Amino acid sequence: MFQHLARVLAAEIALHKHNKVNRQGVVSPNAQHFHVIKDILPEHVFKDLREAANQLQSSSIREDSDWRKGQAIGGHELKGSGFAPWLEHMSSAAFQHRTREATGIETLALVPEADTNRISLLFYSGPVFAAADTDVQGDGTDWHMDGNIYLGDRWAGILTLVEDTQDDISKLELQPNGQIATIPRAGLENSLILFQGDHVLHRVRAMAPDERRVVMSLLFSDWPVRTRNPWLRRYQSKVNLAFYGNLRS
Repeated sequence: MFQHLARVLAAEIALHKHNKVNRQGVVSPNAQHFHVIKDILPEHVFKDLREAANQLQSSSIREDSDWRKGQAIGGHELKGSGFAPWLEHMSSAAFQHRTREATGIETLALVPEADTNRISLLFYSGPVFAAADTDVQGDGTDWHMDGNIYLGDRWAGILTLVEDTQDDISKLELQPNGQIATIPRAGLENSLILFQGDHVLHRVRAMAPDERRVVMSLLFSDWPVRTRNPWLRRYQSKVNLAFYGNLRS
């Protein structure tokens, strides 16, 4: 019992410090790698999932603020939608095996269902007319790192359902070790990109007119125990409100 409490306390202190200094660009050099897992879902599951996502876009929450620009549906809303039958595939043993095999982390798992960020849908589309400011980013956040409310390492997963763009590379860009790593668009659909978003700078580049992108955002941790830190949880609630229109995390 004492060892467990000591471990939790040490993790809480480390997490608070990490969330404070990563805004200043202080990150772990050992957390800069990323993985691209091709054909993460069976083809029939992927096609049905993509069709369900297309039907749900009209019910997504649109946000146009300093926090974020785009459309999204949180995990709590997905559980009560036509998307629900496909969520079980993200929790399957086969899906979990692929993520653990790619990262080499035997305890990697999706965070609990109580977190709306566990599985969410994000929609991106280009403007009707070309924007005069070509520096505007795809989700309005430019290069950034995420926060973390879990005691374990945080892994972001981006599963591309639609990448209907004119570029040869993905709109998602990562910057591990300060170097931009581009990801080929060819074969990107039905691929899961895994990276530690609270250590690796990332952004979504601007969408051109008639371009469209739909992704599933998944959240993993090797120790998915949520912090008790009220400041970190309050900040996450504000992020949830901007993305999904509710404060629940």
